[in-house]
Amino acid sequence: MNNQIRTVIFGSLYGGTHLLKFLSSEKLSHSINIVGVATDDPRKHFTHPDVRLWRYAHTHEEEFMVREYAASLGLPVYTGSVQSTQFQRIFQTCWNPQLCLMATFGQKIPPCLFKYPRLGFYNFHHSAKRWPSYPGPTPIEEMVQDGQSQLVLTMHEVSRTIDDGNLIAHSQQIPIPSGVNVIKIHARTWPHMEDFVTAEVQKIVDSYKGPLPLIPLELDDISLSI
Repeated sequence: MNNQIRTVIFGSLYGGTHLLKFLSSEKLSHSINIVGVATDDPRKHFTHPDVRLWRYAHTHEEEFMVREYAASLGLPVYTGSVQSTQFQRIFQTCWNPQLCLMATFGQKIPPCLFKYPRLGFYNFHHSAKRWPSYPGPTPIEEMVQDGQSQLVLTMHEVSRTIDDGNLIAHSQQIPIPSGVNVIKIHARTWPHMEDFVTAEVQKIVDSYKGPLPLIPLELDDISLSI
């Protein structure tokens, strides 16, 4: 019997890449089975590149780092709209996740997705050490503007309201680097989050009691995004 937890990653840039690295490491690979990866294509309108991290100066390589890392692991990658019936059929019939984890993803997750996995759908969001705080796509920029000198990575449940789901845990506080743009702050802070992410995912692993029944996806409730 395979008791690995079927897991889907939603993410882009350094958050998505490091989440993949942490979950595919030796610490978790024996209990986590990454069955699919959804990542942003900043050239598409549904990722809203004008208001998300893609609006900051970044390299061409950073745009594709998640899909390239996922490909190196032999994982299926989806870059389209998560609101589409196409994706939601893939999500149910091909990936069938029991757990979903998200970091730096540019699309809003519809309820038919975040309610699906029995072990939860969680996001990792940079914030201050209170919750909720600094919701939305520009938390670090807003923290810098407010004179904050430290940040945490917050793990929370995904809900209908962006960055407002139930708090799961905060990471340790780390200094906000000065003199670099927001994407580079992500590049500098995410490598410090392995112990935190691994520990929280391990708690989910420890609660896992074996294969879980799948929940039928209600396609009638899906909203389409063209």
